[in-house]
Amino acid sequence: MTTFAKQATLPSLPVPPLKDSLEKYVESANVLLSPEEQRRLRQNVDKFAGSELAVQLQAALEKKALNERNWLEEWWYDAYNEIREPLEPFVSFAALNSHFVSLEGSQLCRAADVLHLWARVWHKIRSEQWPVTASRGVVWDMSQFHNLLNSRRTPKAPKDVIERSFKTKSEGKCPSGAVVNCRGVLWLINLVDSAENVKSPDELYKVLDFIAKNSKRNNSCVSILTTSHRDTWAENRAKLIGISKQNEELLQSLEESVLVLTLADKSLADHQNTMRDVFMDESWYVWQDKSLNVVIYEDGQNATHGEHSNVDAIVVLQTSDEVATKVRKELWIPEDVDFEMPQRLDFELDQALRDVISEADQTFHKTKEAFRARVVHFRGYGNDKCRASKLYTDTLVQIALQLAFVKTHGFLAPIYETASTRKFFHGRTETVRGCTRQFSAFAKKVFENAPLTEQQKLFGEAVAAHNFLMEECMEGRGFDRHLFGLRKTLELFNRGCSPKRPLPEFLQDDTWTKAGGGGNFLLSTSLTGYMAGDELGAYGYVNAMRPDGYGCFYRIGKTRITVTVSDWKGSKSNIDAFCDAISWAFNHLESLLPAAPSKL
Repeated sequence: MTTFAKQATLPSLPVPPLKDSLEKYVESANVLLSPEEQRRLRQNVDKFAGSELAVQLQAALEKKALNERNWLEEWWYDAYNEIREPLEPFVSFAALNSHFVSLEGSQLCRAADVLHLWARVWHKIRSEQWPVTASRGVVWDMSQFHNLLNSRRTPKAPKDVIERSFKTKSEGKCPSGAVVNCRGVLWLINLVDSAENVKSPDELYKVLDFIAKNSKRNNSCVSILTTSHRDTWAENRAKLIGISKQNEELLQSLEESVLVLTLADKSLADHQNTMRDVFMDESWYVWQDKSLNVVIYEDGQNATHGEHSNVDAIVVLQTSDEVATKVRKELWIPEDVDFEMPQRLDFELDQALRDVISEADQTFHKTKEAFRARVVHFRGYGNDKCRASKLYTDTLVQIALQLAFVKTHGFLAPIYETASTRKFFHGRTETVRGCTRQFSAFAKKVFENAPLTEQQKLFGEAVAAHNFLMEECMEGRGFDRHLFGLRKTLELFNRGCSPKRPLPEFLQDDTWTKAGGGGNFLLSTSLTGYMAGDELGAYGYVNAMRPDGYGCFYRIGKTRITVTVSDWKGSKSNIDAFCDAISWAFNHLESLLPAAPSKL
């Protein structure tokens, strides 16, 4: 089966019945609301449900779904592209990979292998030989693999535009160059020969060695401009293009490239801020518009950066693991081969832009001091034990994270977990709001030190409730995207000449934000994949959704679980206490796991 063979037969994204979504929302929100807030929410939801506006919005959304295979798609991209904050640290994600063990003097060896292996990924997708993802026998949408390479988010006001230059062989020609950033000097190298054969690591090593020997430190690297507020970068990008036709051509070559690889000018130190530095290290390391950036440190460690609006993190991590597992861990000496000379991308800058670059660099380093990241390596048990107890490990992690929050802060948190909707055409994600009444009842008994038998019963009910929500969301029966669609439909209605109609009260009052709406989830979480055995592989994070919340992104192994946690400084969050509480929660939940069936 070719990579995109099943795209035409994937089901369209459905629109759930309005009554179902409203009732699911009320049930979810009530867990976090006072009795008076619950009464008010019920009143406002019933008022909307019985209104002519509700009928009209639902009918319009259903009509849109009849004419589009994914009624959400354009709106979802817009939701990302309208964000004006810098992509790092507010939108993008970054990851390390355990396969890249620190090895002095390995930078060029690792970089050559990485470029060669990413070129093979590019070639495999271009040849439509990348394996189709399936879950429990159901084929998933593969469009994000088509989107991953040769792509960028172009800054524009009032919203950015995602542009993609990748094509399969059947679709036509496609740029095959990668950009290498060395000491702030940008170079374009070709990853394939004239017959589109992927170049060998030996040849790529020779190119990288040439680049390293011919790159003097450039303190005005153009990539620093991409770290700015999106409107600011849009203005400066226009100024950069306006200086010369050459700048426009160089920028096009860079933006259409397969990926950007940076040769960092230092090793990745092992200290408390390592994970923060993986995300934001030096301002010139990452061309933030590109969907894929790879940073290779002097000691051979690898940081992968993904631009989140274009692709979901799990797609980047899956492909980066494919690369990482094949990179040689030892030093190697390249064969003496001829190589194609790289093209140096020398942008013309005026003094005004040089000053802007200097200011952007200063702002970048101030911003990186605003957040923290830690890693919890729990080795008590993992997927093997949970499976033996007939329990989804993902569900256990979700309950553990919520218990950890209650232990740290003393109250329940609105929590967001991503559920994949890739069984549908161009599906991305739906929101699982995992703070259920069943979890609330369970947590209450945990912190009352109730008998373990009572805790076990309530734990089982909390697990079942979470599993039901996940199944509903993956089947297109979640409510968050539906409510988002109703809101966007109302915006379309209000563009006309008729009197403007206000947003329903339940979507804008304090009950909405208290329950997590409008990006107010105190816990934003996601499973980022399963380990091969217990080899950690790619692990990373995005930043917390709220200033006083946490981002939690986890990998599951056979006998271990790793959680990467982020938070913002200067708020009510306490990342160290929360991380300690995560380990405590895993240990406590182990005592509640059902006994594995005996083998006769």
